[in-house]
Amino acid sequence: MTPLLSVIIRSFNRLPALCELVTALLAQQHDSFEIVVVEQSTDRPATAAARLAELERDWRLRVLRFPPLGGAAARNKGVEAMRGEIAVFIDDDDVPIGSDFLSSIEAGFREDDKLVGLTCRHVWSHPGPLHSDDDRLSWAYRALAPRLAMRFSRVLGLPDNFARYDRRLNGRHYVHGTGGAYRRSVFERFGGWDEDTPIEDETSLGIRVRRGLAAGEYIAFDPRARLQRGFDLGGGLDKRRNTTGRYFARFMKFVHAILGRYYPVRVRLLYPCYVFGAWRFTIGWLWDDSMAHDTLPKKLLGTLLFTLALPYHAAKALAVPLGKPPGSGLALRERLAPQPRDARSA
Repeated sequence: MTPLLSVIIRSFNRLPALCELVTALLAQQHDSFEIVVVEQSTDRPATAAARLAELERDWRLRVLRFPPLGGAAARNKGVEAMRGEIAVFIDDDDVPIGSDFLSSIEAGFREDDKLVGLTCRHVWSHPGPLHSDDDRLSWAYRALAPRLAMRFSRVLGLPDNFARYDRRLNGRHYVHGTGGAYRRSVFERFGGWDEDTPIEDETSLGIRVRRGLAAGEYIAFDPRARLQRGFDLGGGLDKRRNTTGRYFARFMKFVHAILGRYYPVRVRLLYPCYVFGAWRFTIGWLWDDSMAHDTLPKKLLGTLLFTLALPYHAAKALAVPLGKPPGSGLALRERLAPQPRDARSA
């Protein structure tokens, strides 16, 4: 029987965490889903590899093995292989909270056929044995989230997520790469993700979807499903073990390749503003995510040193050309296999 939901996991050098995630997904109280893992590891611990092989005996799990592809390309491969009507994306260092995670995501699509995509609530604190959490939000977070959560900034088009918010929001601009879901029809209409960026790879598809939505269609933030984020693992894209210079360079590659493709005039005219935006994102990463800047003195010193070095890093970024259309994500439309009739009528 064709599943309703396809859970797509991109995984790189995190086999133990991947096994934990797959185990949690197989325990979901949902009767129509599959798990598609795009596995690209170069380091395969024997115990974890054996555990994954054991899990593969479950007919709901398919593991597709590739050499390292990069984040966006891995997601595209997963979509190409999906059989369901709705694609749910989870990174291999995250874990769903509760056995109703998939049912809660499905509920949003079942309730309104105009909903084309959604992002679930991200939880940063550690859940207890009863899957509770104490991820308290500051007053500033609560004030900003309704306006900024999962939206692109009005002038520069830079993405904000605020995915820890706890209330439903409609009219969002894009779907997060983990804990996000799209209808299959989105990929059939708009393709997938452009693959020439090392960071913020959700943006390219979000831009195209937002430009092409039909009357009444929308993207939502729906906090009913909750996803425990993992921040302390190596492997994956390893964003938290970057240096400030490398993080800034990766962000400027995103600005040049993706925003330069979809907003070429804007990027050229407002380039200093994009440099400042990349500085802001880099400093935010330093304070929130960097594993090297784990004390207040290190955060303050890192902020000062990077700010002083900003002209050097900005000059280096100029060597990256602006992206030209069409983006590589469009090719996914042509690669998608026709969907079986019974999935469309589910």
